[in-house]
Amino acid sequence: MPLQWIWVNGFLSLLAPYILVLHLLFLFIWLVAKPILSLISVATLAIAYPTILVLFAWHPGTPFSQKKKDNSLRITSFNVKEFNGNTPQPIGHKLRTEDIATAIQKWDPDIICMQEYNTKELKNDIANHATYFDKKYPYSFFSKDHQINEANYFAGNIIYSKYKILYAERVPYTNQESLIYVDLLKGDDTIRVYTTHLASFKFKQNDFEAIDDVTDANRTALKAKYGVLRKMKKAFMTRSVQAATIQNQLAKSPYPTIITGDFNDVPSSYTYKQIKGEMQDAFLVKGFGIGATYMNLSPTLRIDYIMADRRWQVRGWESVDENLSDHHMIMADLQLIKN
Repeated sequence: MPLQWIWVNGFLSLLAPYILVLHLLFLFIWLVAKPILSLISVATLAIAYPTILVLFAWHPGTPFSQKKKDNSLRITSFNVKEFNGNTPQPIGHKLRTEDIATAIQKWDPDIICMQEYNTKELKNDIANHATYFDKKYPYSFFSKDHQINEANYFAGNIIYSKYKILYAERVPYTNQESLIYVDLLKGDDTIRVYTTHLASFKFKQNDFEAIDDVTDANRTALKAKYGVLRKMKKAFMTRSVQAATIQNQLAKSPYPTIITGDFNDVPSSYTYKQIKGEMQDAFLVKGFGIGATYMNLSPTLRIDYIMADRRWQVRGWESVDENLSDHHMIMADLQLIKN
């Protein structure tokens, strides 16, 4: 796809579920009123079939057990929103760190990937969030993408693991964020796990208000709406560059590979397609429905992913929402395929 059109794809990808419903509606109307015209919708749906396949998963009746299956690796990915919870809070409010740590660890994952993670690296400090994880997960790698006000306060992506880390690396993007990966020793096998947080729209409260108030057409409101569109266009373009970095890294991995993260883009987007390539999207293999993971703005936004290469068998997928973040926590059970 020409780079100058990527942002157009970005906008259309957000509308894909609604466009699909509209086409199905027209298909039924034309079948009744003028059957010959229904061929237009049939042809359009046929062309869009590859996109439709990634929008929905069709595996009902596959419950996710809290107890792991034998020989499975359980991995979670969760944008924890800096442990601030999912409700408006006053300055100085209580962090939800303990609740989030409990929500994750009750599923007993082997690997925890978190985005928008932060911690203060001072012993006994209330904001030292690592203390909630490092007893059960002795191995970790933290990207430290952002420094927050104080010298020992950092934010970014982190991977916690029960397995020993043999090697770890931070791959920077052009903005402050990054892709990180760890090579882990699982039994006699070395595996590689990536996690990342791709560029967001960086909406502020006034942007959300501009989106919500679609009927306001005065000059100030229109200016705010154009501002929202500019932010979205910039983010679509930035994510396309980040996706190329990820694609390059995945191609170089010599080990059975898993990637998780908050991609901030939906499955019909250019970003998703570039990253997925031949990887397995765990949701499409074992999930059901739309699988939305981010509930603000729209009920159709699946932007958090766990993907594995073909050296893994996907045995289960689950999404958990305990209202602890604006994202759902997602999990997958994977089994390494032995030759």
